[in-house]
Amino acid sequence: MYTNMVTKRGYSPEHFVDMISSNAARIMGLYPRKGALAAGSDADIVLLQTGLAKTIRAADLHETDYTPWEGHVVTAWPATTILRGNVVVEDGAFHGDLKHGQFLAKRKVAEEDAPAGRLFRNIPRHDRGNAACVAVLPGRS
Repeated sequence: MYTNMVTKRGYSPEHFVDMISSNAARIMGLYPRKGALAAGSDADIVLLQTGLAKTIRAADLHETDYTPWEGHVVTAWPATTILRGNVVVEDGAFHGDLKHGQFLAKRKVAEEDAPAGRLFRNIPRHDRGNAACVAVLPGRS
């Protein structure tokens, strides 16, 4: 998403984070438990290394032997992932436990909390199905 939104389309890193984190959490009924860096929020953070050209390989991912993204070139790659204050991935090495996941039930979203037009304000109508719900902060460049 970073490659297409920031590198190819010129979105600012701040707008990118809003769209895939805060706004996505609002739409999913998880804000401010997700999508916010604030006291009481479940802030999972990914620091991206930017300014590179990396080809995605299934071997680079954890707990998978297949990815539909195999062979795609990206301009950012996760350098560090922090789950509830604990570093679980650093420089490609997984330090977490698959049992550390935590279910968060979503609440009903009021129309005024997450009007779709705010999330997708600059995305052409034919691309609107490509938004993801990921909490990401741009990192090292």
